[in-house]
Amino acid sequence: MPRNYNVDGFFRDLPRKSVTAQDKTDAAVRLIRDDDSAKRAELTASLRAARLERNSDESPAAPSPREKKPRR
Repeated sequence: MPRNYNVDGFFRDLPRKSVTAQDKTDAAVRLIRDDDSAKRAELTASLRAARLERNSDESPAAPSPREKKPRR
């Protein structure tokens, strides 16, 4: 029985499995999720750096930047 694929040397390329619609959707979701997590990590790092910079300038006795509302 003849082979349906070419053998090039010792290692050969196996036929790829067919890709279903669910596999395509899963791959797209994985890309979106990875992109969103990278953006979220980048934003978290920048916000953390800004917070540390803001807090490093203040002494512990300094008033908070926003005023407290009076209680009724």
